[in-house]
Amino acid sequence: MLLSVACLTLALSGCQSTDLAQGVTAPPLPKAYDVAPYRTATAKANTLAWWDGFHDRTLSSLVSRAENMNLTVAIAHQSLTAARALANSATAGYQLDTSMSGMANAATGSRIKDDFTRRPVQLNLDASWEIPLFGQDKQAQKMSDLTVAMASEDVAAAKVAVTTEIASNYVHLRALQKRRFDTAELIGLLENNAKIAGVKEQAGLATSVENEPMRAGLDTAKSTLLLLDSEIANTRQQIATLLGTSTPDPALMRYEPQPVAAAGMAEGRPADLLRARPDVLRAEYAVGQAAAQVGLAKADLYPKLRLNGTIGIGTPVSNSILGAFAGPSIQLPIFDYGRRKDVVAAREAEFQQSILVYRQAVLSAYEEASRALHELNAARARTALLRSRLQRVSKLKTSTDILVREGLAEKSKSIAGAIDLLDLRAALTESIENEARATIAFYKATRGMQPATPGDDAKRPAKMEGRK
Repeated sequence: MLLSVACLTLALSGCQSTDLAQGVTAPPLPKAYDVAPYRTATAKANTLAWWDGFHDRTLSSLVSRAENMNLTVAIAHQSLTAARALANSATAGYQLDTSMSGMANAATGSRIKDDFTRRPVQLNLDASWEIPLFGQDKQAQKMSDLTVAMASEDVAAAKVAVTTEIASNYVHLRALQKRRFDTAELIGLLENNAKIAGVKEQAGLATSVENEPMRAGLDTAKSTLLLLDSEIANTRQQIATLLGTSTPDPALMRYEPQPVAAAGMAEGRPADLLRARPDVLRAEYAVGQAAAQVGLAKADLYPKLRLNGTIGIGTPVSNSILGAFAGPSIQLPIFDYGRRKDVVAAREAEFQQSILVYRQAVLSAYEEASRALHELNAARARTALLRSRLQRVSKLKTSTDILVREGLAEKSKSIAGAIDLLDLRAALTESIENEARATIAFYKATRGMQPATPGDDAKRPAKMEGRK
């Protein structure tokens, strides 16, 4: 019997290096976009933060502060700290476990006293070790490491969401302030027009019915100004919330020019950058974690081996105060083997599910980047057209002003030209905002908008290609 136990112990020990984890190969990413006319990003562009491309100090300051002050980012950091702490003891269950115990037996008699485990007074040192068969310790550590990696990507995703939202809100705020400035100027022009119309009406050269649309336009402009003031206040408050405070930044109270996206900001093939997205990386790590779960479930189908031992010090028996015993124990999955098979089937299904989730994440990222790129191209083209048209209208306005000064045209024509110019400026303001926000969306959809930090790759688990 002892010989059989010893042989079984040796056989199970030889399984310690066996790995039952599911083989993993990451699904391929798209090779290129059919709407990607941009060249590969330069090294300089990769080392700069994306927001520096707007050349706006206030924006750069807000984004930097948001990364350190935003509460969502802080929550994600705490989750990462917890995951790292647990990863330090991921294989503690497969290490030597020791404990101290003491006992006193009230029974007497030579037979009991001669029994090592039944001495009247005894202090024991117990030790046990579960041998990690079939790579159980490696799979447990891999799962913990991947949990840390996923928590790290959650931090990156939180930063992406926060920096994207704060940048979009800032771009929107500056556009609102520009529209408010133009609307106030428009109200001044409409008021001048209303005065001229009133003079004509008193002189009998116009009727109140003819002047009513002009007065209605003035009322509409004043109403728009009130709405703009409300939206500006709300946007400043949203930015304050993203900064983890309830007090808007005083720097946002004063008017500043609109941030304009630099021409070379959106560079590189999006498909080459998709794997840097935090959500794509997280989904990829989840596949590896599900594979490790399969390995642990399969290991539970086989016997488990534990070595136990005790050294005791107690009342003398046969002139000795010491006693010891040791031996293996084997757990055989007999009566619950069917349940364990079901667990394996469930884990394999979850593994296949994680692959589908990964592929869906890649497809969603591809679609998001493609949409952002289309919107960016359209916004750039529209902005260029509006700038060209604004130059032409400005020249016509200058010619009209000359005729008015020379008395060759009515002043109302100059005012009408100024109103047309303001309408065109409003359209250009909206287009510049759309282009900036599309640029932000493009960066978010491709590389997560985070500048590469030296050493980041070393902190991430190896890619899954070829991993078995």
